[in-house]
Amino acid sequence: MMNWIQMNNIYPMENSKNHGVKKELDKEAFLELLVTQLKNQDPLEPLKDREFIAQMTQLSTLEQITNMSESVQKFVESSASLYRAQVSSMVGKYAVVKSNIIELKNGVTNTQVFKLEEPSHVILKIYDENGKIVKEEDLGNLEAGMQTFLWDGRNNDGVALPDGIYNFGLYTVQPDGSLSEISAMDGGKVEAVQFKDNDVYVLVNGNLYPINSIIEISEEG
Repeated sequence: MMNWIQMNNIYPMENSKNHGVKKELDKEAFLELLVTQLKNQDPLEPLKDREFIAQMTQLSTLEQITNMSESVQKFVESSASLYRAQVSSMVGKYAVVKSNIIELKNGVTNTQVFKLEEPSHVILKIYDENGKIVKEEDLGNLEAGMQTFLWDGRNNDGVALPDGIYNFGLYTVQPDGSLSEISAMDGGKVEAVQFKDNDVYVLVNGNLYPINSIIEISEEG
């Protein structure tokens, strides 16, 4: 007795004629193959009950898998829509984010804020758009808690640098002399939420930050 897979190999043209070539056998094609099998069975050896039940079980399993796949896809799409709606609701709220961006405008920068969990020796490094260090400054030994720094917009030679966006790194000096990076913070109203490919960003103070950089979100600053 042939099963539906064997029948598909014997009667491929009938299936492709009505439905076109398919990479996978759907339940409609399965039914057509089953009907074809019944039409072409040997009258002297009709399809036995046990074999017929086995064929129908295969059909039932195929249909369940198809329905499950559709349900999972709908769930994923629904979850994605809900996530976008939740993220978009942050617009207008006050956010505190991890930041390593510093803007030099008219030769002036804003005061940057960072937090130390314990007293530490801190080093500041400023990088240009190419990742080159243009300024390195020893901030000295600082107490635990909230701290600030203000870059004067000059490089290591004391020359004023052109306006633009720079990156910076704050590092604590470890007992063995190695450096451990810490994050500064930026805070302000969430001006917009942007979706780029599979990533989500929030716009704060004119700068884009990854959503996972958010430390705190509140109704007011």
